[in-house]
Amino acid sequence: SAVLGGGSVLVGAAAQGIEEGESMPLMTALVGFMRRSCMPAAGGAGGDEVKWGALREMEACLIREVGEFEEKMAGMGLMNSSAEAGDDRGGSSDVASSPTGLSVLLNEEPDGLVDSPIHPNKTALSVLTALDTTFPPALAARRANADRAATRVLSPLSHLARALRQAHVEDRRSRVLERGRSILLNTDYHDTVRAGTRVPDDDRPLADAGGDASSPLASLDADRTLELFAFHECSVSTTARRMLDLCRGTLDDAVAASAPSSSSSSSEDRLDSLPPMLYRASRELLDLFRAVVPTLHASEVGSIPRTAAVLHNDCVYLAHEALLLGAEYKNKFRSADPNAENSLEGQGNKTKLLGEVCSFVDMVPPFRDLATKSMGSMIELQKGQLYELVSPRLANFQQALASNESVSEWDDAETALRAALYHLRHLSQAWTPVLSRHVYQMSMGNLVDLVLTLFLDPVWKARDITEASSRFVHALFLDMARGCAELFLVGEDATDERRRETPSAEDAMQRRFRAARRYASLFEKSRAVGRFMTMRLGEIQRGLEEGVFRSVTARELSHLISAAFDESQQRTALLNALASK
Repeated sequence: SAVLGGGSVLVGAAAQGIEEGESMPLMTALVGFMRRSCMPAAGGAGGDEVKWGALREMEACLIREVGEFEEKMAGMGLMNSSAEAGDDRGGSSDVASSPTGLSVLLNEEPDGLVDSPIHPNKTALSVLTALDTTFPPALAARRANADRAATRVLSPLSHLARALRQAHVEDRRSRVLERGRSILLNTDYHDTVRAGTRVPDDDRPLADAGGDASSPLASLDADRTLELFAFHECSVSTTARRMLDLCRGTLDDAVAASAPSSSSSSSEDRLDSLPPMLYRASRELLDLFRAVVPTLHASEVGSIPRTAAVLHNDCVYLAHEALLLGAEYKNKFRSADPNAENSLEGQGNKTKLLGEVCSFVDMVPPFRDLATKSMGSMIELQKGQLYELVSPRLANFQQALASNESVSEWDDAETALRAALYHLRHLSQAWTPVLSRHVYQMSMGNLVDLVLTLFLDPVWKARDITEASSRFVHALFLDMARGCAELFLVGEDATDERRRETPSAEDAMQRRFRAARRYASLFEKSRAVGRFMTMRLGEIQRGLEEGVFRSVTARELSHLISAAFDESQQRTALLNALASK
């Protein structure tokens, strides 16, 4: 029917295949048509039992119909038939005379098989004979049925007919992976959704965190140790969310297929190979994401901060879910078939094995490595851009600190600071809506440390710092501390501060500085250097006693004192005190 009804399509495809050098193009087209026509459409797990029974009936029908089709093709001379006498089968010529010789060739090779009769090898050509039609129809049919049951089919059509149920299982896996591939290729990767749990900041009291007894976060707020196991709130791509939903749906289908059927009378009637295949497909979906997304969006991940942050979140999100999926579905597989523990073979045993081996933990390290690589590479890129913005403008800043009046190098330093803060603010606008609070602050602290290092190095190396230069450095470092501290006040912290009716400027500043001090290791040192520039020797001595310079080493502070103050007895005493520490 496929050849006659849709012949223009199948024969045309076969002709094109011949031109392209394909082997058996018409047979390949027929097998594809059979797959499309005989495979039931993928649906919910509730209909699998019905589909399985229909497939068993269809398989028997196809074996019969394909055998008759091959016989007719051979009768018209369009398919070769086997006519080898079977000495090892009692010396009878029944096998050679039987029409079933169309589907299989038996020889004395170690594996007992030869190539398909459609494309017999050179050895088989010498033993092929014409089809013997001298048997009565009844005898021919009886011999055909006996021979079909005792031989192995190698024809592509016969192979599909005899393995239709297994082909259906493999088709389910292929359709799941095809849906996953469609999600990865057709979903806009820039679309994101919020995922995870809002974790309050470490130094904020519970009342300020916005938690209440009716909130789903109330238990997390009450027991802060649970933060170690929470996925912090951030934005993930709709692609990752849909892939995880598909993965969970596939696992749910596997669990449903593992449940015992009320109408199954034997293990042969059950979907014994479907649950393991669906479990395999669910794992392959995660591998598919890890293989396709970084390659498909490689240029954007390597150059656009937001895309790199989205990929980082996706990988951390999937790694977090992979830690939990195995434990979650192990119990579901075990409870799906209560009799699996007492089963020694068949589906019950496979269900029992799935309840033992179901795990996704091995996928966690690759996802974490990919997350670290994507975000780490972007941070390194941003460091390079910040260095290009700041470093050239500070090339002569060290020598300019010996000047008693404003010079162009001071203006260049102010320009470098404005450029760096402008760049970091734009980066903050891209990362704040995407990254979790903790990851954002750690990333921003890494970049702020680079900027602080570029400004601190010329001061450490300066041999002479005049009073005018000291005032300029104090003002410069004060602006730098304020600008950098504002970068760490994100999300609800910034919203809460804006909502204060009578905010104290000092309280707001200290709150910003606490956040910056936690994530930027050089922030407190830069503040100490800025304060040093307006202090006298007596004030520096009191600052040492009060711990103002606890972030500055004794060697660094000694160098600053030597560069900023002239020789005096008080300076010598202070340097000696620092040298003794």
